[in-house]
Amino acid sequence: MVDRGPRILLSEGSSLSAREAVTALGLAGHRVELVSSDPLCLARFSRFVSRVHPAPPSGSDPDGYLAAVLDVVAARSIDVLLPVHEQAYLFAAARHRLPNTLGVALADFAAFEQVQSKTALARLLTRLDIPQPSTEIVHSPETFAAARPFPFFVKAAFGTASSGVWRIDDAAQREELAGELFQRGAFNEGVVVQTAANGPLERTQAVFDRGRLVACHIYRQIAAGPGGGDVLKRSMRRPEARASVEKIGAALNWHGALSFDYIVDDASGAPLFFDANPRLVEPMNGWLSGVDLAGALLRVSLGEAPPTQHDGREGVVTRLGLMGLMDAARQRGRRGDVLYELSLLARNAGRYVGSIEELVPLRTDPCCIVPLGVVLGKLVISPAAGADLSRQTVEAYSLTPVAIERLRAWSKQDE
Repeated sequence: MVDRGPRILLSEGSSLSAREAVTALGLAGHRVELVSSDPLCLARFSRFVSRVHPAPPSGSDPDGYLAAVLDVVAARSIDVLLPVHEQAYLFAAARHRLPNTLGVALADFAAFEQVQSKTALARLLTRLDIPQPSTEIVHSPETFAAARPFPFFVKAAFGTASSGVWRIDDAAQREELAGELFQRGAFNEGVVVQTAANGPLERTQAVFDRGRLVACHIYRQIAAGPGGGDVLKRSMRRPEARASVEKIGAALNWHGALSFDYIVDDASGAPLFFDANPRLVEPMNGWLSGVDLAGALLRVSLGEAPPTQHDGREGVVTRLGLMGLMDAARQRGRRGDVLYELSLLARNAGRYVGSIEELVPLRTDPCCIVPLGVVLGKLVISPAAGADLSRQTVEAYSLTPVAIERLRAWSKQDE
């Protein structure tokens, strides 16, 4: 009898991370299934996806989403559940409801609470003596209104894809934001105020096996796109950042994927950590550099104890073509500029010289041409459509404040 391999279910299919996880797992010989609130989600158009199962949005209907996932797990005899976005937080809260036979790598909910919230993360970094920008947590409009050097960044406790983050350049912006934060009740959770650090942005991605680092990859953002996401990346090695990530994972006894953003401070050269994503994030730059993050997460989920992978190659430049097209539309708002950006991508020219496509790799997965064509068509018809595409994608997987309170209620049932 031929071994079919594990039957893998991804927690959603709309995000860039889901699309790239599909590619990384597919190139390793796996086929996957998805749950999605969007029947035409980005990740479904792949030769590596065997089925897409409907589910309500996890952010607006966590109960309905969890019920749908459990039904799929039972009906399809799923072996491994891979959370590829904020559903990791949801599954950690609902750990007691997941079948004991289901392979899933999740840290304790208490550990998630320390990195999912930006206020809790700031406190964690302080406690572990991990460098971060000068940080203050404020709980009232009065404290928020205190004089501080401009510019500075303000962060609500919860946000996705750079939502809930504001750059404040003057007193008028500060006063306007204070009213908005008060109306949203953001001061109840605490609001993070951080000085603006100068330097390049880098991201580090890791997979842990109960506090032991299994895989780690670092890349630098070369060109930013909509929402602060990446258009171009270059793989890096930064031992001090890797050591900080290893320290955090060990302190939390982390189990599963965990990613961080930091600024390499121009003045000191130190990596200043400022954001965390307790999940797998866009693993293809790592894959192309020789670090298999998705494979490591799969093995840990199956209960294996894989050896720690070596650092990947430095200098591997990858691109996200769809984000490049949306960036051209956002910056200039003209059809001709979108088409010109497409020509640069097709010829590996301009800023894309020497880069490898990581999001829609047509050569290895021709089905990717469908979402590429859809996005291109919408941008050519209306360059302003890029903002709506980004918003709709984030809404498909992000957790609302109401959903977060629901997850916290779930977690208490397991105490």
